[in-house]
Amino acid sequence: MSRYRTERWVALLAAGLAVVVLALLVGALTATDAPLDPYNHGDAGTSRLVDASREGLVLSYTSVDGEATPETVIIVGGGGDVTTADVAALTRHLDGGGRVVVLTEDERSNQLLAALDVETRLAAGYLLTTEQDSVSPAQFVVADGGDDALGFTGVQVNAAKPLGVTDSSDGTTRRVLAWSAPAGRDLDGDGQLGAAEPRGSYPVAVAEPVGAGQVIVVGDASLLTNGQWQVEGNRQLARALTEDGAMLVYPQTTGFPPVTRLRLGLNTPLGTLLGLPAFLCGGMVVVRLGVWLAHRGGNPSDRRGLVFTLR
Repeated sequence: MSRYRTERWVALLAAGLAVVVLALLVGALTATDAPLDPYNHGDAGTSRLVDASREGLVLSYTSVDGEATPETVIIVGGGGDVTTADVAALTRHLDGGGRVVVLTEDERSNQLLAALDVETRLAAGYLLTTEQDSVSPAQFVVADGGDDALGFTGVQVNAAKPLGVTDSSDGTTRRVLAWSAPAGRDLDGDGQLGAAEPRGSYPVAVAEPVGAGQVIVVGDASLLTNGQWQVEGNRQLARALTEDGAMLVYPQTTGFPPVTRLRLGLNTPLGTLLGLPAFLCGGMVVVRLGVWLAHRGGNPSDRRGLVFTLR
């Protein structure tokens, strides 16, 4: 085989290897960045919460680890898909004096609240401000009730759900942390308040003792997201909830594929972590091949030795 034909095959091999490595990198990013993307950036993300917690926040996508649970567990959305093992871990956490925070607008979360023996329930209908109120119907601010161990002065609730209690409860064990502004309950889901739909100020954040711990329920799944971060009261609440460490749990739903590992911070997409080493290794191989080809073309004695070796 001639030297030039050998060099051509080596160059084609290097180019093919680079294409394969690039495809692996793109595949890794494509396969993993989509389900992780909401938690990294954008209004629906929690990257600001993660940054502010200074790595005191652990994010989980599947189950609660009872052996590594910090003082506060924050469950965002859903709740109907939390397993019996999760409920057992959360119950042990509460019995040990821990805190569980449920941020949700999904009425299926009532299954989780019932399993934890919590009396609070998400009531039917989203809250909309009345026409007489000057606050935007899509977003309004509520203040805490004053007797508040968390120490936040106000939270911005977006499309809030009112919080009721079970039929057998009188609600005396729970403490209202925040009331809505004057609002009506959109029971039929048409985005408007009919004449027959109820109006008033409703609890939107409550605390309830369970075991030796405490369960806090907020009828707003987006409370700690980047889009709500500009409200100082929300930042105060986030600091209060994560000051002693917290685990942020996204229950498995059809929208969020399961990821069976805990991740700290999550500022770097998993695809980057998987693809970058392969990309760097491929780059090193290409560089080495380039150096080898350069040496072959520069020194006649080296060229003879390399030709002999290839034979």
